[in-house]
Amino acid sequence: MTRWNQQRRIWRTVQLTSLMLAASGLLGFALMSAQGITGKRAGLVTASGQAPSFTVLLAGLEASYCAWATPTAPARKCTPEEAVDRNKVIDGMHTDTIMLATFKGTNVQILNIPRDTQAEGTYRKVNSSFKIGGPEQLLGDVETLIGQRIDYYAIVRLDFVADVIDRLNGLDVIAPADVAFDDRAADLHLHLTAGPHHLEGKDAVAFLRMRKAPGWGDDYGRIDRQKLAIAQLLDKLRSSQGLSALPGILTQFNTGVITNADPALIDAMVPFLKSYRLQMATLPTNEIPGSSNLAVDRETLEAMNAPAVPETQNALPESPVRIVDGSGTNLGQKLSRYLSEQGYQISRVDEQTASSEQSSVATRNQVGDAEQVSTRLNLPRIQTLRLPVEYGEVVVFLGQDANDKYAALAALPESP
Repeated sequence: MTRWNQQRRIWRTVQLTSLMLAASGLLGFALMSAQGITGKRAGLVTASGQAPSFTVLLAGLEASYCAWATPTAPARKCTPEEAVDRNKVIDGMHTDTIMLATFKGTNVQILNIPRDTQAEGTYRKVNSSFKIGGPEQLLGDVETLIGQRIDYYAIVRLDFVADVIDRLNGLDVIAPADVAFDDRAADLHLHLTAGPHHLEGKDAVAFLRMRKAPGWGDDYGRIDRQKLAIAQLLDKLRSSQGLSALPGILTQFNTGVITNADPALIDAMVPFLKSYRLQMATLPTNEIPGSSNLAVDRETLEAMNAPAVPETQNALPESPVRIVDGSGTNLGQKLSRYLSEQGYQISRVDEQTASSEQSSVATRNQVGDAEQVSTRLNLPRIQTLRLPVEYGEVVVFLGQDANDKYAALAALPESP
């Protein structure tokens, strides 16, 4: 079974820390304490009663190794203390998942940066920046790539990711194909059949590391799946169960996250945790001929960053809206009737097996229309490159969580 329907071939998930990265990075960022901070930048001034606005670079740190594998033993992973000492690390220290999170009040814009993006003025990939010069090198390289200053960084370690997933009661994922994954060096092993699975910490981390197994897609597909996972994990975080898990997560934060962020932001953020809305996109790039590296597409990036043209308050999207119903209760047909009555153009409703994945709105190129729909439905908005979404359309995916989110709609009788 697939997320949108039987044809969907997605969820070739993230190398090392990818799936949890933004959620655990945002979570870790929101949990920072003064003891966990090094090289803190100046604090931001936020008006009383308003959600703070700032930028933070989130990166997932690969496992690091301090001794090579032998015929009788796997490579030895570094201790947390060794992992930050480049003189002791013999392999690892890459950040294959990199995201820029921009907080504008209660809107959170996440820009995924492909790991193969070439650092400006070099021939190396940006995922090597941390290994070369630590978090400040990574921060500086990303600032140069995107052309803006970034307030803070939060580097998330793999073991912290597993711990957070466990404390948030696991992760619901969909394997796009059968897989037998064994990483002896990292002591990660995962054997899955195609279809939905509920994974706990270590298994989830193994699932995250999958990148080249047959049927699991490419790096852009990995990034799209990250976006879907972020929505699910953030939703778990702001639930009563997630909030009750915070004290336990705090105990692991100091060794799990490297950050320079200002802890004074915490008090300002907490009241708005349930109000944050996600908007997710990927840094536009072009292939560099004769290389596996990618160059930033400056023209497209500038267009993405351009101020949106104001629309009338009641403007409806021109793009057709397709509904994929994984609610398990035929909620898609009811939502279709409701949106049609409001003037939306519904192309069709696709039924699928009930899904535990987070409800969301996705598009390839109709960002403005998707934003209007996601705002209306109060759902995360994803700009996708690899999900089964056609150019020119907006897709609303309904998971089982939609039954609670739209309880009044779900309670309506079926149409005759």
